[in-house]
This record gives sequence, C-alpha cells and structure tokens, in this order.
Amino acid sequence: MASDNNTADYDNLQELSESDFEIVDGQPEIFGWDVCDIHKNKVGEVYELLFDPKRRKVRYIIVDMESNDVDLEEGRVLVPIEIAEFDLDKDTVKLPGVSVTNLLALPLYEKGRVINEDTDDEIRIALAKAEKDAPIPPGSLNVGQTKFYLKNEGFIAGDDNA
Repeated sequence: MASDNNTADYDNLQELSESDFEIVDGQPEIFGWDVCDIHKNKVGEVYELLFDPKRRKVRYIIVDMESNDVDLEEGRVLVPIEIAEFDLDKDTVKLPGVSVTNLLALPLYEKGRVINEDTDDEIRIALAKAEKDAPIPPGSLNVGQTKFYLKNEGFIAGDDNA
C-alpha cells in the first residue's frame, strides 16, 4: 500500500531493535525507561519502538507492563508516541491523561500482530475511557479528533548507514 503524508501505512511497521535502523544522534534512547501514568505511577517500561521505515518515524511505544507499581497484569500494549512526554532528566516516559483504566483497555501487542486502522480505533476508544472511580469525562483527551501519525515532531528512526 502506497502512502503519502496524510495516510497511515500499516504494511511495513517494524520493531526498531529488529531492523537496520537506529535512533538518530541527539534523540534519547528510551528503551528500558520507566513509563508513568497520569498519577505518576510506574505502569511499565519501554520494551520496543514500532516504526514506519518509509517515513523513518516511530509510531508506537510498546510498553511492557510486567514491572509496575499498580498490579497490572503482565502484557505489552501499544501506545501512540504522540501522546507521550519524555523526562530526559529522569529517563521516564510520561503518559499525561492516561490512567490504569486506559492501559487495561489498550490492545495487547505480540510480535507479528497485524496493526491496521482497526487497531487505531481500539486505541482511540481505550484512551477515551473515563478513569474508573474518577471524574474524568470520556473524550477528555479529544483523541477522536487527533491524527496520531501526522505530527512532524517526535522520534525519528534513521538509517545507521546514512
């Protein structure tokens, strides 16, 4: 499937560590960084980055929830990189507006999983869920109107032979 700057290309997503690419100089290597939710709870660690080699752009952080402070079950979930904030001083990925409720609703990631528009829909629905027992209204993140993959900022995977 051919893509332009306005269309998500799902056919060629790759795990960064299994590719011939690497994070460009000057960008942080976030593998293994703690991931924290809206309440500053550790909810997991950065396991992998899923990227589009044609655009040389990371699309998802794969969060491994095995090591967490909130009794989440083990598993890996897809988090769009555009919603993450990076604390370079503490080597931490923050997910503002994301609660345990949202994480539990995110699609699980396994190597070889088909990622497509349905996956994006699952993610948008999960991120719009109101936090259990908290007064956060559904849709407070406006993820329904967000185009996750058109942002010009964020991490860029560069060819290590360049």
